Amino acid sequence: MVTDASSESLLEEGGRFGDITSIPHSPSADTAGVAPLRSMNVTSRSSTRAVRPTGFTLMEILVSISIVMVLAGITLQVMKNGREKAHLVRATQKIKDLGQSFMAYTGENGGLLPRENHSGTGDTWEAAGEPEAREVWYNALLWGMSRKSVGDIGEDSEPRLFYEDAYPLYVPGAPYPKSEKKLKNPMFAIGMNSRLQRRENETGHKPQGTVASIQAPVNTVIFLERGMPKDKKLVSAQANFSASPKAGPKAFAARHNQKGLLLFADGHVEVKSPTDIITGSGKVKTLEEGSSVVWTRDPDDDPN
Repeated sequence: MVTDASSESLLEEGGRFGDITSIPHSPSADTAGVAPLRSMNVTSRSSTRAVRPTGFTLMEILVSISIVMVLAGITLQVMKNGREKAHLVRATQKIKDLGQSFMAYTGENGGLLPRENHSGTGDTWEAAGEPEAREVWYNALLWGMSRKSVGDIGEDSEPRLFYEDAYPLYVPGAPYPKSEKKLKNPMFAIGMNSRLQRRENETGHKPQGTVASIQAPVNTVIFLERGMPKDKKLVSAQANFSASPKAGPKAFAARHNQKGLLLFADGHVEVKSPTDIITGSGKVKTLEEGSSVVWTRDPDDDPN
């Protein structure tokens, strides 16, 4: 028989076991507690991660602008250099063509040099068309090239033709006026050497001179790029930038990287700087002073 004490002991133990077994075991109960924790951990990591900007920083923009400006400057300089080189090539060819016409003229006229300008009423369109101006270089040499002379242009009232790129006396790169002012009178960017023809003391007459009287044809200038009012002076002593058809050494223009073109009596062309021609004080350099350029027909009797 079971005693009352034993029964109470069994009931107490059964009650304890019953308490334990009465709690249902669910596998999801374990994971239910874990899943929220994992979710919380992920959310915590993502919320602390640094957010990167999607645009450019100010420094990146400034660097990009600097690079673009440098490249633009290089491009502009390359374009400028190319344009100046093209101007030099075109100007060289034009002064060479003028030299060929000069040689033909002297050959057909017993060695006489063409006149440097018209000594009458000045270098206007009307004066260029006068009979006395027929032997002036800007008429005689243009006819030799089968082109309209300056006198012809004046008589036909076609001043714009003188400033067209295809015209033999138009020099690319020369600072011609952009206004209608240039149409009033011809403005020469090439001039004939004014020291080849000297006035006679007795009569004041200025004879044409001859090729045979030129003692150093390899060194003697016939034509030069002459200064115009808007040309820059490389030497302060330069003068007479008047765009007239004749020019001396002080009127030599430097349009091509601070240099200009000279055509010599033997037909060759050289690129020179005004500093090769005159000193800072304005004195014209001679052969004895190291210059290779002669401006007179006889440098011994009539030095530069």
